[in-house]
Amino acid sequence: MLILLRKAVKLPVELLAIPGEMVHSDYSRQWLKVGMFSLFLSGLFSLIIVAARTPGIAEMINDPLFARKSLVLHVDFALVVWFYAFLAALYYSLADRINPFLFSIGIKLSIAGIFFMMIPVFIRDAEPILANYIPVLDHPFFFAGLLTLGAGFVLTFLSSMLQGSSEIDRVKPEFYTACASYAIKSAGILFIIAVFTIITSALITPELSTRQMFFELSMWGGGHILQFANVLGMITVWLILLKKITGKDILSERLNRWLIMILVIPAAISPLLLIQGTSSQLYYSGFTHLMRWFIFPVVTVYMIIGIRAVWRHYRNKSKSVSHQSNLYLNGFAVSALLTLIGFILGAMIRGSSTLIPAHYHASLGGVTVAYMAMVFIMMNSYGYKLKSAKKIRMMNIQPLLFGIGQAIFVVGFAYAGMMGMGRKMFGQDQSIHTMEAFVGLGLMSIGGLLAMAGGFLFIYIVVKSTINGKNHT
Repeated sequence: MLILLRKAVKLPVELLAIPGEMVHSDYSRQWLKVGMFSLFLSGLFSLIIVAARTPGIAEMINDPLFARKSLVLHVDFALVVWFYAFLAALYYSLADRINPFLFSIGIKLSIAGIFFMMIPVFIRDAEPILANYIPVLDHPFFFAGLLTLGAGFVLTFLSSMLQGSSEIDRVKPEFYTACASYAIKSAGILFIIAVFTIITSALITPELSTRQMFFELSMWGGGHILQFANVLGMITVWLILLKKITGKDILSERLNRWLIMILVIPAAISPLLLIQGTSSQLYYSGFTHLMRWFIFPVVTVYMIIGIRAVWRHYRNKSKSVSHQSNLYLNGFAVSALLTLIGFILGAMIRGSSTLIPAHYHASLGGVTVAYMAMVFIMMNSYGYKLKSAKKIRMMNIQPLLFGIGQAIFVVGFAYAGMMGMGRKMFGQDQSIHTMEAFVGLGLMSIGGLLAMAGGFLFIYIVVKSTINGKNHT
């Protein structure tokens, strides 16, 4: 534990001391470190939340909002910084061109942004606001950090788009595919559009709104576009996993481009929904329908093509399958299953119940488990050889443990919602009057524990391998 803490403290210094000569894998690995550092911080703030409720410790904290502030940062580091730091790592690993100057500035801004975001936790007047998509601490330091972080990510995704970007080396990682490269570049474009939409929304949202409503409206449009970027990140990983399984691309580059364009174009032009302001019905319902109708068709096509390719591969394969290929299959299968569950639950939503969080926990779970599997692939490619029998078994189990737990969690949550359980209710406020609601919440708890075990196993494998260093089995 002490080794882990010491390594986590040294990590920002290592990231800021960027070497002069780097290849593709070095750029990608630096951003992967940022993502893992954000997960470490997320876990740290979750422990603070627990400590703030522990008798004997809670009395020592004179800020009644301390736990809620920690919750905001726990969510932001787990679902914002980690997601897009990993997206940046994947982006750099598959990019054809890289601008080293923009990379250096981008990663340094992002590290600075992370630390600025943490400062208001210790400032009594900073109010936590649990807005959808990106919860915030209502304090200038937090907003400075969030803007700095966003600027760092934007520079990262611009690095291979602007003229003057250099082809630093032509040696691509062994998991490179042209289809995946096109998908991740499209995700970078949508991220930039999402940041533009959030900033524009904040500038035009009326001052008369309550602070809670102000941030809800400010994050609503850009938050929906970010989900398209997340889906493209997941598709990127699917394409890599499926090539790992079958040994070839599952679709042509031309068909892949058409599918990506069908997904990207509606999201790219969606800022036009701001034309009547953020208080209009066009803005609210427009972005709702954008995500409802334009994500599932393309993702379903990829899912069907992928399942068909896997089925054909294993049907025609006469020799035994390598143990490591189980990681690729489990990663894709669990991610696709959670995504499908998310689609079904989303279609069932009719009012404000636990069906809503069940839907987005399934959808985000599908993205998360794909990213987890991809981290193992990237670590293998970058020199952290996870090829011992023990580590292969753990990597094979990890997506199943996390994914099955997450599936049970969302099914239980959804069942409770179908039985009338409302959102954002805890403890005695839940009013569990029926056996059905009790069963649903019980399933949710069991699934949550399994998913947490899968998350801890992921962190254990990554941290253990990182501490051991490169080329260790």
